[in-house]
Amino acid sequence: MIRNRLAILMAEKNIKSVSELHRMIQSNGMTISRRTLDKFYNNYNNNISYDTLETLCTILDCELHELLVLQKD
Repeated sequence: MIRNRLAILMAEKNIKSVSELHRMIQSNGMTISRRTLDKFYNNYNNNISYDTLETLCTILDCELHELLVLQKD
């Protein structure tokens, strides 16, 4: 199963909430819906677009492998 490390990366960057992350995304002229962010944050999202991944990596200043990990059962 693929899991994301969004909460961990946010904590490392001192981003306290999904709302704060959403504001950061918007202030940089990018878009991700709040619902998409909530679902991704909680690992409820089975499908994620490349654009969303690119935006998150840009805002969090991270590489894709830092955001997503393969969790073996």
